[in-house]
Amino acid sequence: MINDYIHPLSANQIRLYDQGNSSKTLFHSTHFNDGKLPDITGFDMVILGVKEDRFRPEFEGCALAPDEVRKELYSLVKPRTDIRILDLGNIEAGNGVNDSHFALRQTLAELNRAKILSIVIGGSQDLIAAQYASFQGITPNMQLVLVDAKMEMQTFDEPAKNNYLPRIIAHEPEFLFNITQAAYQGHFVEPETYDAFERMNFDMLRLGSLRGNMQEIEPYCRNANMLAMSMQAIKASNSPGQLKPSPNGISGEEACQISRYAGLSNDLMSVGFYDLNPTQDKNNVTSGLMAQMIWYFIEGYTNRRNDYPIAESKDYLIYHTTNKNMNHELTFYKSVLSDRWWMEVPYPHERSKHEGKFIVPCSYKDYQTAQNDEIPDRWMKTFQKL
Repeated sequence: MINDYIHPLSANQIRLYDQGNSSKTLFHSTHFNDGKLPDITGFDMVILGVKEDRFRPEFEGCALAPDEVRKELYSLVKPRTDIRILDLGNIEAGNGVNDSHFALRQTLAELNRAKILSIVIGGSQDLIAAQYASFQGITPNMQLVLVDAKMEMQTFDEPAKNNYLPRIIAHEPEFLFNITQAAYQGHFVEPETYDAFERMNFDMLRLGSLRGNMQEIEPYCRNANMLAMSMQAIKASNSPGQLKPSPNGISGEEACQISRYAGLSNDLMSVGFYDLNPTQDKNNVTSGLMAQMIWYFIEGYTNRRNDYPIAESKDYLIYHTTNKNMNHELTFYKSVLSDRWWMEVPYPHERSKHEGKFIVPCSYKDYQTAQNDEIPDRWMKTFQKL
């Protein structure tokens, strides 16, 4: 089925990505789909470009991003650990925008069913809704992290023109458990949108709360099945090639750090990078940054650890704290292998595979909050959703 939607890379394109570089580059550890698609189950992850930018007129130019990013990506060194990467090629723009969305959804769904991790290079941000829909029938309690300066919940008259957020939330059948909106900027967010996120107990990480404290996003990435990042979350000085660059935003280094956190997540099966417009770029700075973000995601993947707390394991420490605001203690777990933290949230016994316990990734800061006789916000929001 994948072959029905994919346009393989031409031999000339593949040669262009080599650029006569060292044999130690990522190019030489990647298999390219040149029209003879191999068995995808033989690979750890695939790279897929989507050349679609017609959703809104201002997105024009984003379709050029996949091929421009590849020029930068394949000149980077390959990770220390051997990893099997397949570059599938591109989904070209269909007869209409909905055709491109359908092709992406179907392609990613096949990869998700085969448990093969996907790296999507957009294209414009409207494709995020198709990336999400590809998990339908596969992941029943979907958790996703969205990194974007804006949270656009308002819709237009035509259903096809809706922003990606309302299309995700209103998707039928429903399989969404949580959204974490990270690096948003308050001056771009309508109060009604903020209130709607509060009512739905979704997580919001404002830009100001992340600056200098980027590790707080790691537990959210660790818990996610999918991450999508818009280049509009990054400040203009680090990412000039985007629609309406903003003077504020995360830095390029912070974007790479988030990408690495996503790669480290054992549950994350799909990551997407969107809203790069090469026609607005300067000296390929933004293309180079997206390539480095992808590299750090791959590097994170090579360092994944199966350190989820399980009863028979001795590779973690257990901490119990009492709280005057609750009638039972809070239990935290710390991995001695990775120093990562989890906490227990009560869960109806008949619905839980953890004997009435829902284990949630958290941070050392959450443990400190509990020690100060306060209920961690992450704990409360999870409890309310359950």
